[in-house]
Amino acid sequence: RVLKFWPLSFLWSKLSTCEQLGHRLQHLQVISSNKKAQNQNQLMRKANIFVSLLIDVALGILLMSWLYRKNRIGHLADTLIPVADHVAEELQDLLQWLMGAPAGLKMNRALDQVLGRFFLYHIHLWISYIHLLSPFIEMILWYVGLSACLGLTVALCILSDIIALLTFHIYCFYVYGARLYCLKIYGLSSLWRLFRGKKWNVLRQRLFIGTLLFTILLFLLPTTALYYLVFTMLRLLVVIVQGLIRLLVDLIDSLPLYSLILRLCRSYRLAAGVKFRVLEQQDGKPLRLLMQINPLSYGGVVQMYRLPTYSCYPRDSWASLCKKLFLGELIYPWKHKGDKQN
Repeated sequence: RVLKFWPLSFLWSKLSTCEQLGHRLQHLQVISSNKKAQNQNQLMRKANIFVSLLIDVALGILLMSWLYRKNRIGHLADTLIPVADHVAEELQDLLQWLMGAPAGLKMNRALDQVLGRFFLYHIHLWISYIHLLSPFIEMILWYVGLSACLGLTVALCILSDIIALLTFHIYCFYVYGARLYCLKIYGLSSLWRLFRGKKWNVLRQRLFIGTLLFTILLFLLPTTALYYLVFTMLRLLVVIVQGLIRLLVDLIDSLPLYSLILRLCRSYRLAAGVKFRVLEQQDGKPLRLLMQINPLSYGGVVQMYRLPTYSCYPRDSWASLCKKLFLGELIYPWKHKGDKQN
C-alpha cells in the first residue's frame, strides 16, 4: 500500500529492478497458492515457474559468489571512476569538436558557442557528482552484489538501472537537443505556409515578420540538427545496451525450462498427436499397425508453454520510430500509461 503513493509509485513503475521484483512476487504467489490446477496447462505453468525461479536464483548465487571472490567488488569500484572520467573526457572532446568546424561544416558560431558551453557545464556538474559519490561506490556495489541472491534477472535489472543512472547526463543532452530541434521543426512547418503566401492576414499584414522568422529558423536549423543528431546517436547506443539486457531478462523469465526438460527426457509426455506404421499386411490376415506418439517439437513446446512476461518499453513500429526521430519527439525508455501490451 505504501508503494501506491507518489513518488514511490512513480519510481516503482520506472525502475526495471522494481518491475522485475513485482513480476517475481506474482510468480511466488502462483507457486504458493493452495488452489489446485484445473487442467494440464495450469499444472505445467506452475512447474515452469518453479523451475525458472530455481534456476534464476541458482545463477544469481553463482554470480554473487564470483563477485565476492578475490575482492572483485573492490576492483570493479576502482575501475568505475576512471571509466566515468574517460567517458566525460570523450564527451568534452566531442563538444569541443562540435564547437569548431565539424567535418568542414559551417555552423552558426553564436548558437554553436552557446550550446557547446551549456553542455560543457553539464558535464562539469556530472564529473563533480561522480567524484562526490566515489567514497561510497564500493559500499553501494557491495550491497548491490547481495541482491544477486534474489536471482540473476534481478541483478541484470539492477545493472540496467545503474547504466541509466550513469548515463543520465547523456539523456539530459538528448532531451535538450530534441526539444530545441522539435521547436524549430514545428516553427518552420507553421511558418512555411506564410513564407509561400498561403497564410495571409489582411488586418495585421505580418507577412514580412513571419518570413524573417522563417529565414532565421532555417539558417539556425543545421547547428541545432547537428547537436540533436550526435546526442540522439549516443542515446540510442545506451538504449540498445539496455534493450539487450532486457531481452536476456525476458528470455530467462519466459523460457519454459521444465517443459523443455520434460520434452528432452520423456518426450511421450508432451504429445502433438499419434502416427501409425504398418507392421504386417498379408492377404487373409488382419492388418497389424503400430501406434506411436508424435512428440511436440521444441519450438512447439516453447510456443505452447511460454511464460508471460512484462515489458516496460514501448513497442513502436519502425515507421513510428523514424517519424519520432525526424520530428524530434522524445523516445522514452519506459512504457507510458495507456500503452497497449502484448
